[in-house]
Amino acid sequence: MTTLLAQYRLPLKQNYRQLSKGMRGLFNIILAISSHARYILLDEPFDGLDVIIRKNVIRLLLDQVGEQQFSLLITSHNLAELEPLIDRTLILKDRTISHDYRLETLRQTARKLQLVLKTNEIPALVKEKGRLLNISGRVMVIYFPDYTDKIKQELAALDPVLCEALPITLEDVFEANLINEQDYQVFV
Repeated sequence: MTTLLAQYRLPLKQNYRQLSKGMRGLFNIILAISSHARYILLDEPFDGLDVIIRKNVIRLLLDQVGEQQFSLLITSHNLAELEPLIDRTLILKDRTISHDYRLETLRQTARKLQLVLKTNEIPALVKEKGRLLNISGRVMVIYFPDYTDKIKQELAALDPVLCEALPITLEDVFEANLINEQDYQVFV
């Protein structure tokens, strides 16, 4: 632990309460890693950290996960900052795991498409097999959780003006799974 404290220039003799929020966050991560626990649970570990401290914390976590062979469970509302770090995501609803995704598998089976049709009508295919993430005039952004060749053919049969694949983000997955929930209404 003292090696990591010295490496990240954390003062050994300063009172914890006198440290900045970023330094306390870094100290907490070092403390968790030093426990040599098999699983480390972190709740919003990057919340309120400046860019430099956040990068240090991420680097420290990635280095130590590789060296010590422990698993991290990170809870966060900021999905964009987690995306480059994780390989699996769980979505919790009412204290229960409602969805469990391996991100690599998800990116192979799901598609997010920007679709522009000749009319403003939303096709039955989109309503039945997709999740409408955004609509602006004739431009729709649709998430298909189980994109198949059959869906691809049915979309082509609609004779779209544009059908373009977009990168899938964790925010898209979260939104697509909760878009119809009462607490998470998104009006498109």
